[in-house]
Amino acid sequence: MAVFEMPDFHAPFLVECNPHLAMASRAMWEWIDTHDLATTEKARDRMRRTGADLSGAYVWPRAGLDMLTNGLRWLALTFRIDDQIDEDDVAERLEARVAAVDELCGVLHGLTASGRSPVARALATLWQETSQGRPVDWQNAFVRNFEAFLRSYATEAALSAQGHVPRLDDYLRWRMYSVGMPWLWDLDELRLPVFLPNSVRTCAPMVNLRRAGSLHVALVNDVFSVHRETIVGYQYNAVTIIRDAQQCSLQEAVDQVAALVTSQVHTVVEAGRELREDLDRQAVPPIARTATLDYAANITANLSGQLVWHSSVERYAVDDIQPTGRSGNYPDDLLPGE
Repeated sequence: MAVFEMPDFHAPFLVECNPHLAMASRAMWEWIDTHDLATTEKARDRMRRTGADLSGAYVWPRAGLDMLTNGLRWLALTFRIDDQIDEDDVAERLEARVAAVDELCGVLHGLTASGRSPVARALATLWQETSQGRPVDWQNAFVRNFEAFLRSYATEAALSAQGHVPRLDDYLRWRMYSVGMPWLWDLDELRLPVFLPNSVRTCAPMVNLRRAGSLHVALVNDVFSVHRETIVGYQYNAVTIIRDAQQCSLQEAVDQVAALVTSQVHTVVEAGRELREDLDRQAVPPIARTATLDYAANITANLSGQLVWHSSVERYAVDDIQPTGRSGNYPDDLLPGE
């Protein structure tokens, strides 16, 4: 049993929560029902305990109702993907995972979903609604980050099939994408008065800000989820990677992860300062500059907000896990049968 003292994570930023949460939550559940994403009471309970709606209220605290509602649909869909692949596929079926991921990625590139999985069908509808009329640069950035999120599931299954445990540095290279924050922050551009210039979206300070912010959330998540993930046999977690590599105690590994979280805060603060200098260097027009700084401030608020979310929900409780180590909260309709 994973027993340890929860560290006091460093996140010295104001917490912001979207005031439209209640209305957007109701709309999210209507969408879940429309697309048959939680057709059993067990599935609905898992989604309620996950708190996808509360998470989104901290991800997009400054969004209007329509944009928040759209974001909550994305979160509900991806939490379902995560549960079905990471927890329910205890055999880590590589070919099945690759096939499922290929279909979902294909949907983002305009291919037709096979129709077997409500997840793929829902993704097709959601991406069509979200991408319509958006700049190509923004669409490409979103697809790139969402694909990286999806591909991480196949990466982990491939490593498991090889019996390979990654070094921490290698793990963090895909963990920043598997946590999902890059594409969630791409969606945040939809609320701005203008989309970010591509030169701003890809400049070094912005890249560093987003990477450090993503890793902050990812590492916090690894600590909160390590107990549950240990029970279901999921091995890609910074805490267990450090513990096994160093042959240290669980508490010592948790404390090292907390120190890594603090280092991400320092990078976020420094990247924010450098971003302002880069905007000056690029002579970014005032409206785009204001939008960029608003966008960057939203990222920093997320670090405190996601810490509150992790502390508030029952997603990482273990009472729903079966003796076999499988949660089985959702119908087996994402990974193709073998």
